[in-house]
Amino acid sequence: MVARVQNNGLARITAALIALSWWLQWGTGTGAAASANVVTTTSTTEARSSATATQQTTTVTSDTMRLVATITELSAGPVAITEVGAFDAVGTGSPPTGGNMDIYGDFSAINVSSGDSIQFTINTKFT
Repeated sequence: MVARVQNNGLARITAALIALSWWLQWGTGTGAAASANVVTTTSTTEARSSATATQQTTTVTSDTMRLVATITELSAGPVAITEVGAFDAVGTGSPPTGGNMDIYGDFSAINVSSGDSIQFTINTKFT
């Protein structure tokens, strides 16, 4: 038997997830989103940024978790950002390592220079 999560169950899932701590980290990798991606950050030194998590409605009430965080470029030169990951730990080191990446997204390059910031919004819809 395959069961389907009901609408109220979707809201309970997102409520449980937004109660957790989340951190976002950007990267410069080139991989398409897959189930086992890693954020490649060989040329960036930014720490992970704490994300604000909220419930959103896409199709049914509270079926989507939204993570929002702003990351500021600290490197000396320009960097082409092409991916972002949501982690369950702040990580250590430069670039940060540790914790698990639970959500990954890739996109066309966004060029940033030292002092530039990007506010990421990640919407994860459950069905």
